[in-house]
Amino acid sequence: MALLLGLLAACGSALAAAVQPDERIMPRTFTGDDGLPQSGVNAIVQTRDGYLWIGTYGGLARFDGMRFETFRGQSGVESVLTEEGRQKGPTSDRILALHEDDAGRLWIGTQDAGLSVFEHGTFRHLPVCGGVCQISDVLQGPDGAIWIASSVGVLTLDPASRQETWIERADWAGYVRMSSDGQGRIHVGGHRGFGVVAGGRIRPVRLPGGDRRIHLLERSGDQLLVGTEHALYRYDPVRRHWQPLGVDEPTFATQDADGLWWVSQVSGRLLREDGAGGWRNVPELTGAGVTSLARDDEGNLWVGSNSKGLLRLRKPLFGLLSVPQQGANAAGRAVVADGQGGLWFGSACGDLGHWRHDGDMRVLPIGQVLGNNCVASLLLGRDGVIWVGTIAGTLGRIVDGELQHVVTWPTAESVNLWQRENGRHLVSLGRATFELEIDAQGRIVDRRDIDALKGMHINQMREAVRGGHWFAGDQGVLRLVAGKVVEQWTPAEGLSSRFARALHEDRETGTLWVGTYGGGLNRIQDGQVRHYDSGNGLVDDTVSCMLADARGRLWLGGNRGVTLLPAPREAAATIESIGYAADDGLVPAEINGGTASPCHRDTQGRLWFSLVEGFAVLDPADVPEVRPATLQPHIEHVAVAGRPLDFTGPALVLESFARNLEIRYTAVNLSKPRDTHFRFRLSGFDEDWVEAGQNRSILYPSIPWGEHLFEVQARIAGGQWSPVPASLRIVHPRPWYQRPWVWTLATLLGLLALLGSTQLERSQPESGGTATRPRRRRG
Repeated sequence: MALLLGLLAACGSALAAAVQPDERIMPRTFTGDDGLPQSGVNAIVQTRDGYLWIGTYGGLARFDGMRFETFRGQSGVESVLTEEGRQKGPTSDRILALHEDDAGRLWIGTQDAGLSVFEHGTFRHLPVCGGVCQISDVLQGPDGAIWIASSVGVLTLDPASRQETWIERADWAGYVRMSSDGQGRIHVGGHRGFGVVAGGRIRPVRLPGGDRRIHLLERSGDQLLVGTEHALYRYDPVRRHWQPLGVDEPTFATQDADGLWWVSQVSGRLLREDGAGGWRNVPELTGAGVTSLARDDEGNLWVGSNSKGLLRLRKPLFGLLSVPQQGANAAGRAVVADGQGGLWFGSACGDLGHWRHDGDMRVLPIGQVLGNNCVASLLLGRDGVIWVGTIAGTLGRIVDGELQHVVTWPTAESVNLWQRENGRHLVSLGRATFELEIDAQGRIVDRRDIDALKGMHINQMREAVRGGHWFAGDQGVLRLVAGKVVEQWTPAEGLSSRFARALHEDRETGTLWVGTYGGGLNRIQDGQVRHYDSGNGLVDDTVSCMLADARGRLWLGGNRGVTLLPAPREAAATIESIGYAADDGLVPAEINGGTASPCHRDTQGRLWFSLVEGFAVLDPADVPEVRPATLQPHIEHVAVAGRPLDFTGPALVLESFARNLEIRYTAVNLSKPRDTHFRFRLSGFDEDWVEAGQNRSILYPSIPWGEHLFEVQARIAGGQWSPVPASLRIVHPRPWYQRPWVWTLATLLGLLALLGSTQLERSQPESGGTATRPRRRRG
């Protein structure tokens, strides 16, 4: 059996003297099953509103991280219009080029129908080159003009007047790539070679090595990255100097968040710069058939392929260390320093692994000596001795590389280990906690039970700033001084849960942080408890371990991965947190806890976590001063009774008695879309914000009369609600016969009619039955 490192360090050399993060790339693939209109991706661009736009041979798609919305058209100049008269999409489904200008307009180049533009929610077709040519590339120049490389030549377009100016006409696709340099000059490249625009025409630039064609052309600072049919160069247009970069047959390129280039090759390989002047192969993408490359503002790299769809790449933050055991990875349980720059790893049940400071790896079998190979805890003693506690009640130690049995307790329960400042060992065995005095030969010479902890299962012990020690376990948190409880925190004192697992005390502020299993995180400061969970900013309600980095940030290990608190001292009614899981290289994304040493900060500041399978390592120096992302919500779709409505105007005016108003909204989160949460409200209908969770639509069966404002906010798990909500003014007019003045007038008219009829009756003689004449009197 051997401990195996997942992959080598970024440099690709042999194992270094210290453990390095795993550099394995784990692409996430999006295909037609996810809503991508077609598997051949030709162009990718992120617009300033955060959306990712993808051009394929099957249509144009807009992606928010969760859902693809496809905009389709038809070949030719005729537009396909919605019921409201708006164009549905570009005039061709065969999209080759995408570019956003400084005004937020999206320019769309097609293979067979010229150029379209998307602006203010509407597509328009532009009759460039008769509206039937191929547009291979679109670029905005420093003066704001739109440069277009087409199958019939190169031209510019004034975005306001739409006036065309031809730079060079041709009857075949001579130039297919364009870029500007540091001085604002436009360079073009393609089958006709390489050139720079000067004096209103294209002046040829001689390529090195006798090359004649350009496949790749990108801006690189003040210089250009130029790929010919044979090699990749960095070209200085001022000095006219060509620097070969050692890459054969390049095709596409983009820079990542670290400023390093990724380049695809005709051979099907994808290379990336290693930061030291060399290139490293990305074997996970070999054979993908790269047809486009782009980067978003979240640090993701996007790869378009010719048949495998769209791929998202994220640089893993975590390195992985696994222990193969009979075909499966054993659970990590404990990690501790060896006192000489190396580390010991304990698994359940996978013996002990020792990573020496020189990079050498070895496994120390413990089953024969200790009776089983299932480690519960590890401890580096003050004298440099490594102590081992097993899950079966055995205590052992390693002296000069030799494993020795110390004692086996008959209860056969997990042994948790700590050591006091006086050198005495503290042991938690089931619900008993006691001190041991052990001599140099490993013999127990004294035992003292800690009665104050009797009946309590202890998970963690920490030295307390105000004296004594903190103990966390299944009865909350206690502080003991000289064996007596001087302070306790349980649910009766406001602790969120009695199942305490992790402790961290901020020595500068005197704040005690308590992590619980299922009850979130507690902050105890000045005698007051503040509770944080998924309802007020915490990503994960389980906190199995806590580690502080050099910046004072807290890293929490839990069931959903690792959570970063970027500013724990700023926490108030809510707390900010950032979650890291499988997309960040943490596989599996569950931290083991309930033991004395599940996590560890090594001498170089790196953080180690015991996983349910193996171990993970993170260097906090690789994570800059980050805060949770602020999401921007968008309203994408409005319909009444299933009929889509145009809501681009200042207000959405509904028909009288409109029913079943559906509003669909979103927020762009390309990295972790399932961590996006929403809330909304409709004035005059909702009294307060309505928590929607991950739901992205709302249906109102009926809308009250009058004017209303619909608002929606979004946040990423652990972050704040978007400060500016997406909003929609809604007008639901009463029908004329339902308006108050109509009812008032009708009432007045009714009263007048009633009054008039009464007066008329009074003016008429009484009548009823048969009329008779009066009798005459006799004298």
